[in-house]
Amino acid sequence: MGRNVLIQRGLVRSRRRAAVAIQVAVSMTAIIGFAALSVDVGSMYNAKGDLQRTADAAALAAASKLSAFDEGNPTTLARAEALLYAEQNDVFGRSVTLDGSDVEFGRAVLVPGGGYDFEPTSVNPDAVRVRVRLTEGSSNGALSLYFARIFGYDTADIDAEAIAMLVPRDIAIVADLSGSHKEDSELRRYKTTDINLFEVWDDLPGGINDVGSGWEGTEFALDGDGYSPQMAGPAWGYMKQLGYGEQNLDANYDPTVDPGLVYLPKNVTWDDAAIDDSLAARGYSSQEIDAITAATYDGNNAWDERTAVALGLADWNSGIPGGRWEANSQNANQANNIGQQAGANLLASGASGNGNNWVGSSELQWTETFGDRSAATSSTIWKDYINNYMNKTWTRMYRANNDFQYQFGVKTFVNYVLERRSTNAKTPELAATRQQPMQAVKDAVEFMTAELATLDTDDRLSLEIYGETARHEVDLTANYELVSNRLSEMQASYYDGWTNMGGGIQRGIEELSSSRARPNSRKVMIVLTDGRANVTADGAVGDYENGELHARNMSDNAAAMGIRIFSVSVGSEADIDLMDYLADVGGGDHFQAEGSITNYSAQLAEIFQKLGGARPVELIR
Repeated sequence: MGRNVLIQRGLVRSRRRAAVAIQVAVSMTAIIGFAALSVDVGSMYNAKGDLQRTADAAALAAASKLSAFDEGNPTTLARAEALLYAEQNDVFGRSVTLDGSDVEFGRAVLVPGGGYDFEPTSVNPDAVRVRVRLTEGSSNGALSLYFARIFGYDTADIDAEAIAMLVPRDIAIVADLSGSHKEDSELRRYKTTDINLFEVWDDLPGGINDVGSGWEGTEFALDGDGYSPQMAGPAWGYMKQLGYGEQNLDANYDPTVDPGLVYLPKNVTWDDAAIDDSLAARGYSSQEIDAITAATYDGNNAWDERTAVALGLADWNSGIPGGRWEANSQNANQANNIGQQAGANLLASGASGNGNNWVGSSELQWTETFGDRSAATSSTIWKDYINNYMNKTWTRMYRANNDFQYQFGVKTFVNYVLERRSTNAKTPELAATRQQPMQAVKDAVEFMTAELATLDTDDRLSLEIYGETARHEVDLTANYELVSNRLSEMQASYYDGWTNMGGGIQRGIEELSSSRARPNSRKVMIVLTDGRANVTADGAVGDYENGELHARNMSDNAAAMGIRIFSVSVGSEADIDLMDYLADVGGGDHFQAEGSITNYSAQLAEIFQKLGGARPVELIR
């Protein structure tokens, strides 16, 4: 009985072991199948991740080249960049390449509710779609499988796609309109740069080709090339005979031998035959000429008046018998060589001479006009030029070369206008002249706006300016010409002359955070200067330490708001450390243009082409 039980139990155990073995054998195929599926699915998953990473990198790199017009054809560059980045990113342990159809260009179109759609086009593309493929028929072939082959699957098709776009920008151009933006046109710089004072004069109204300029009938001495330095901008009185004189000034320039200048010092009797001849030609008698050229009454402030008469800016009714005209109206029509109406006008003005040899202010009628001002208004300018500029030693012109003192002519008068009357309120005509580096900045901004318009970038521009005060000039706009045109209407020292860079950056912050700024755009600020910040947060001027601190603090605020700052400095006088700081804290770049006017003008054009193309990129799919 017991033996049979043991045998039966053994048989049961044997049957159970056999059943388990059968179950294990049956399930082994499924287990191996699941293992194969896990390995190959993992391979496919990893390959998909690598493909997506590669597509993202290639699309971002390609999109970054869509605005690289300074480097070549953007789409050619973008396609090459996509191929390069695809090859440099391994996919499942190996390099991949792109086929021609894997890179597609288009434009990103904003859709209602947010986000972008991709519309294929080859016209001014601002987006690129990149596909990276491990598929049958592609250059890379399909992904090889391993364990799945036991089920008849040798390969799998895997691909990934990414779309990257150039992000629209809201750009605040913060332009320096301080007084230093005209200094490369002034005599103060003639020893260190090729100043363009001649061009500023040439651009002033009243030049040789202007109707009623006073040049009519003037004969000009021509050089071997048929050119005369007189044949350019306006001139006044005796300056018409002098012309501009030396045009190309260098470190060896000597004002005392410049044919465009006449030396009329104070407290000195002039011995200048050309002045004598000019006065005689205007009808003054020998006694009057002696009185005009003599220093006898300079101690009584007669120098100002006799200088004005010698320069032909004013007429003198001396009251001297037999002089240019007699002191009574009966002899007005006998005015010698000046015309009957001129004599009548002089008498009618109330200028009545007392017959002595003192050229008195009450005996003058101011005749020459500056621009469209009246003779009376112009007289305040002539008086300031003569008495408050040409005989002073504090002017920047004098500091450049003290031989400029008392050297009268077109050259020193235009320089006086630049140095002493530079604001738009005083001399609006300067806005239309080629002041430097102001003109180079105008040209560069115009170049940039034209590029943006051509490329249809969907950027917005604003214009902020700063001198002593900082002002918002143009709202963020897609009409780029508004910015360029407004800047072209302006001049160095347009409102005032100091350098409130911190205030300019503050105006930029205000505009980029206003209701006009778009929520889907990147915020960018371009800060230009050729000098040093010297206006504090409280508006104190001439404080370079706290003026710089004000600019730094404002750039910190801008960076904290996500505004990217690019800084552009012109010339060697700019604060390079400060401009580096602005770019560093703002995550942008500092560009410097320097050298001669020709050099930095070309550099600025190149810089602004880069800035026009320095668009951020991001993935939209």
